[in-house]
Amino acid sequence: MLQKGMIFLWVLLVVVQGISAEQEIADIQLMKEQYGAGETVQLKIITQALERPLKADQLALYIGGVKKPIAPFFTRYTENTYLLYFDLPVESDGPAYFKVERILYRGSEGLKEYMVEKEIPIVKEPASVLSIIPAFIVLDKNQEEIQVQIENRKGDALFNISASPSITHAYNILQTITVGSKRIFKLRVDQNILEPDAAITIEHAGQQYTIAVLKRQEMQGQPPSNQTQTQQEKRLAFMAAKPEVRKTITKDTSLFGTLSLKNEGNATIEGIVLELTGNVKSITAIDTTLIPALQPGEALDITLTINKDQEGAPGVYEGNLVARADTVQAAFPIAITIEAKQPSQPINRTNIDLDLKTTEQVSRDQEFDINFSQRQQPEREIAYPLGLIIVTLFLIIIAVGFYVLKKKKVVKEETFDEYLKKIRK
Repeated sequence: MLQKGMIFLWVLLVVVQGISAEQEIADIQLMKEQYGAGETVQLKIITQALERPLKADQLALYIGGVKKPIAPFFTRYTENTYLLYFDLPVESDGPAYFKVERILYRGSEGLKEYMVEKEIPIVKEPASVLSIIPAFIVLDKNQEEIQVQIENRKGDALFNISASPSITHAYNILQTITVGSKRIFKLRVDQNILEPDAAITIEHAGQQYTIAVLKRQEMQGQPPSNQTQTQQEKRLAFMAAKPEVRKTITKDTSLFGTLSLKNEGNATIEGIVLELTGNVKSITAIDTTLIPALQPGEALDITLTINKDQEGAPGVYEGNLVARADTVQAAFPIAITIEAKQPSQPINRTNIDLDLKTTEQVSRDQEFDINFSQRQQPEREIAYPLGLIIVTLFLIIIAVGFYVLKKKKVVKEETFDEYLKKIRK
């Protein structure tokens, strides 16, 4: 019995050690304690020095054990700190977990790949649900203006906007955004007096949303911000597995797909507006209409939904998904034909994935000695917290006590008659 108890404690200690190692290598922090379905989630990821920086395609959201498409705005703020935000699905049933997958870390046993996750508590009946772009603001050098888009998805129409002293605005009275509509607010910032905790605060239906305003940090391998390149090029491109969407469907069919918009130039592109052109916009929706900025080489996922309500009238719908900023733009063609169904044909409501997402594989250099069939944690010296030591000792005491009680001899109680018989003998 004692052996079984000690084996159990050893297994528990190994599990705790593995969890501790993961949390030390990558820590996921939520900016709010809980969120409502459809609300913008703000996350900060703090890592140790990784073999390679994290990328947006390593981020995933699982709800009820099912992977859900998201379009995260993802920024590497410092060498080991990442800021990101994304909207939860409007229908979020079941526990939600945000995961960072395929993290590469080189420890004492070489390079290993593993995953960390964080549960996102979801409120069933929130009083306020806002979609905010951007939910973090990282300022470029000499940037003086800030734009924030707020979409009211649930709650009162009245908002209050306040900000740190270094951020000025004209919204000193209650602002109005009706449910289901969006509004862009413009503010000005003085980076010379920007506070370390500078932020824009939005109060809505008793809830408070905080948008941190930060100066961009220079990292190793990047040229100083005051060092200009010989030639700056701005170029946008949609990245998808197909050059266009061209489908023929019936009225009871809806389509969805995720593609990426990438900055393929060598200069930051700010204030990117996304819109649909042509009559295809009457049956198509996109989850993002404003991208504050894309750094060179950075890409952002955009999700298309076509004929979501499955109420599109028969006909031909054509147009483009267009991204515009300054003097650059990109277009992605969409052509949908909705055919009428015969009265004798049964209704068969279906939702089809367009398979637009391109998967950027992490290159496996020959110098990397990795066994990806088993995701192991690097063995390192772990400093166990005092609480864990106390709990472990308590479990050991319980196991030993249980063992002693099991071995104790049971003393049979004698009746008075049995006692007299023993004396007479």
